[in-house]
Amino acid sequence: MDDKIDKDITRFLKYVSKEDGDVGCWRWTGSKACTGYGNFSYKGTSYLAHRASYALFNRNKTLTSGLQVSHSCGSRDCVAPHHLSEKTASENNGADKRAMGRDNGGEKCHTSKLTWEKVKEIRSSDKSSKELSSLYGVSKSNIYAILRGKSWKE
Repeated sequence: MDDKIDKDITRFLKYVSKEDGDVGCWRWTGSKACTGYGNFSYKGTSYLAHRASYALFNRNKTLTSGLQVSHSCGSRDCVAPHHLSEKTASENNGADKRAMGRDNGGEKCHTSKLTWEKVKEIRSSDKSSKELSSLYGVSKSNIYAILRGKSWKE
């Protein structure tokens, strides 16, 4: 079993460029998805490269169902096992992203029709949700979420 893991690790490392030796980021040079995450075939399945790295370098660890593999460095193309850990989705996508300035909420979202200025107008308006929805070109449920503080959190 260890021979198979060692062969997979050797094959994996062919697609890695190490920054600062073993201490810095390990950049994935193999194929990447449009999201910036690497792809690696492992155990007959296509994995995101950072997930494969986490499993391989933890000696064939089974990834915990329901958890994500998070990058402490915040770099999607990094596969350095010492930069990777398992976290819940809320840990990985919430405070971690905000702390690294990688949160894509609010105006940063490429599909957003609103700005913080418009959200402030919505929150201070006396108009009905239906009127606001029509005025700003968003759904009533979006207006409700803004007014209740469920979206566009400061």
